[in-house]
Amino acid sequence: FARGAVNRRWQWHFGTGLHRHPSDFGRQAGKPAHPELLDWLASEFVRRGYSQRHIHRLIVTSATYQMASEAGPDNDDRHRRDPDNATLWRHPVRRLEAEAVWDGLHAAAGMLDVRVGGPSFDPRDNPGGSNDKSPAKVRRGTYMTRGFSTSREVTPDFLRTFDAEDGREPCPMRTRTGTAPQALFLMNSREVDRAAVALADRLRTECGSDLGRAVEL
Repeated sequence: FARGAVNRRWQWHFGTGLHRHPSDFGRQAGKPAHPELLDWLASEFVRRGYSQRHIHRLIVTSATYQMASEAGPDNDDRHRRDPDNATLWRHPVRRLEAEAVWDGLHAAAGMLDVRVGGPSFDPRDNPGGSNDKSPAKVRRGTYMTRGFSTSREVTPDFLRTFDAEDGREPCPMRTRTGTAPQALFLMNSREVDRAAVALADRLRTECGSDLGRAVEL
């Protein structure tokens, strides 16, 4: 359990776990890239009373996590010998997950409701458009409903466009794609339109004609 748990925490921060098959540690699934590191993190997890916070802190304060992502000319040899970054010589470039895109969009607009707990929500139930005088607060993306019914697709378009699973089957690792519909959604969707209007209103209210302040905000 401990090895599987810390491997998933590593996967959360780096995109790929120390063992590339988070749900299968059997012999046919291959070996971890860094077995000693995986075992040390697992023992540290147990020693600290299975504290998830402790493991997160260890990872994000490590030199490995704080490496740059750019593969500059000084790293040409490393890139040639290890193009998949198996030896962790740079930080992997990752696309934000659907929930983080949603949260960042509405946080910038001043619309994000950061309260913890409560029921899930479906963004399609909000009829508000770009002409709202005072756009309502929007809950974090982690509370967005998902699933499937016989009458309609329950998982919102936003989550499906950015590769979030629908909850029908286990998903140890999400697919990460870069597609044209993602860019079009960020240009044309109702949610982005409302957030853009709210952001413009926020800038006018908080910054007025001070363009420098607007850029800082």
